[in-house]
Amino acid sequence: MIKKISSILLFFVLTETFIFAYGWGSVGHRIILRLAQNELTGLTPDWIQYLVPWDWNGNLSAIAVWADEILYLNTNLTGFDNWQWSRPLHYINIPDWSCNYLIERDCINDFCIDGAIRNYTKRLENEFDDIQHQEALYFLIHFIGDIHQPLHTGFKSDLGGNNVRGKIIKFCKK
Repeated sequence: MIKKISSILLFFVLTETFIFAYGWGSVGHRIILRLAQNELTGLTPDWIQYLVPWDWNGNLSAIAVWADEILYLNTNLTGFDNWQWSRPLHYINIPDWSCNYLIERDCINDFCIDGAIRNYTKRLENEFDDIQHQEALYFLIHFIGDIHQPLHTGFKSDLGGNNVRGKIIKFCKK
């Protein structure tokens, strides 16, 4: 009985504390990547380890948010303006109330997350130097996380989910 009451109290404390809900952010990206990394097989982990800094000990979660961090002055002091071209690669926008995704309409010249995933996958397969492979890996890791995030594929008016506001419903006594 005490355990049940504790669980109920915890639920109400958490509901009162977390009024706003956000996308999964850096923590969610890192968790998803750690789960995915545990599923790697064959020589893939060795090849990836070769492309990440040695001091990360193969922990890919350290680069899970790289593609977001390069976009902002507070996380990329010296070159954030050089990466602004990559902003549209984080999502897909379809016309409002459209029920289907058409690549020729919604991802012109592969300039959306679908096109970015295909592009960076090809770049990893091609004969590029290690730096280009590393950049492709970093982008691909992040974009695979993004495409699975709610609202990263949505209506144009939603602005990638930024215009969607959630609301926590509070339970009250009658």
